[in-house]
Amino acid sequence: MKKIITLLAAVSMAIGAMAAETEVGLNDYKDFSHWSISVNGGLSQFDGDATQDYNQLLSNSRLSWTVGIDVEYTFNPYWGIIAQFQYLPYQGRTNSAEYGSNDFVGSMYDPSLQASINLFNLFGQYRKTWKWALYLNAGVGMTFYNVTHTSVREGGQAATDIEDGRAINFPLYMNLEYNINKYLAVGLLAGYRFHNKDNFEGEHYTRGTYNDGAFSAQLDLRVKLAPNKRQGGHMRNISPFEYRKLKVGEDQLQSQIDSLNERLTALEDTVYNSIAPKVEELTTVQPDGDGDGVPDIRDREPNTPKGSFVNYWGESIQPDPCCNEIKQMLSDANFGVDYNQSVYFAIDEAKLSREAKANIAQVAQKMKDNPELLLDIRGYCDYPGSGDYNMKLSQKRVELVGKELIEKHGIAAERITMTPKGQMSEPPSFTRKNRRCDFYFYK
Repeated sequence: MKKIITLLAAVSMAIGAMAAETEVGLNDYKDFSHWSISVNGGLSQFDGDATQDYNQLLSNSRLSWTVGIDVEYTFNPYWGIIAQFQYLPYQGRTNSAEYGSNDFVGSMYDPSLQASINLFNLFGQYRKTWKWALYLNAGVGMTFYNVTHTSVREGGQAATDIEDGRAINFPLYMNLEYNINKYLAVGLLAGYRFHNKDNFEGEHYTRGTYNDGAFSAQLDLRVKLAPNKRQGGHMRNISPFEYRKLKVGEDQLQSQIDSLNERLTALEDTVYNSIAPKVEELTTVQPDGDGDGVPDIRDREPNTPKGSFVNYWGESIQPDPCCNEIKQMLSDANFGVDYNQSVYFAIDEAKLSREAKANIAQVAQKMKDNPELLLDIRGYCDYPGSGDYNMKLSQKRVELVGKELIEKHGIAAERITMTPKGQMSEPPSFTRKNRRCDFYFYK
């Protein structure tokens, strides 16, 4: 029995430790009311060495009335501590071949300290109601008892009194309680009190078995103190769902998250629709007056003829004769990519912007002007994300561009191939230039 009480106490302490985690909302000890007082009354029956027939479930001890009072401090919707005093009168009859029939009448006075665990809330973390509760109460206390034992024998009667008897008791109760309103609750309390001592009947021959106890069933009325004095109300008037919201400030946090989401959306819109295009233009689009592939800012010969071979500084160089053949082959095949004509996408999207549709229209016109020209659309994604996800995203992008060329501009589908490339590994950055589709022309 002591092991059971120890286990229940350990569970109660664990629940209290969970409830004492750092909070950002209301504080358990400052912002809630905790105290309540309960009175109870009902019936009890002594369970000891009273006479019991072979097929009889209960002993021959008689039903008695019992009353009690307790004061509880409720730490949170899951558990609390009870200081209780219970008065339990008892009476019954014993019968033995040696001592004959004997009557006993006694009284128990039981102060105890108990842990109270709300099972409905413990196993219903998302309950939204606090009206009904089922409490498991268990603890330890002292029992002070008096008993008068009357022996009935031939020739007369003899009475023996035991005064100031003492024992340790272990109460174990279930309490089904209904909260009428925020001030009052009613409940049905039923349970058993174990004792570590025998001889509650007052007879010497019953000593040594350590099995005396008492059943009881009572109605109780609870008054919750100061339910309106604190911001969070009384702790018994809060469901686990509402308690969590108050404890962690869930409503306040959600409001802050919504505000941050709105600000983030506005910031993304500004960055990707206003700032990013300008940065892209400044970093990738530079004037090249003579079209030799060297920007004017670096070009030392800004007027070289179109198609000239030039070095890094835009200076004309004399190519090897074989290079002229290669140059002509490349020109005939029309290889190369014009990145100014590529289609660029927003983060994690496969949607065509106005600029993208304009570039696609230019590609379509180029293919209409040269009916022998074929096109390979190659799609890319930026570095973040998994390889499989980026491959699927690049597939969506090339199919979107191809569909625009075929359905809107009338380009024959057999002239177009689509090649998703997936994730760009070099450079591994989160930039717009890597979220694109390029056009590769060939014959």
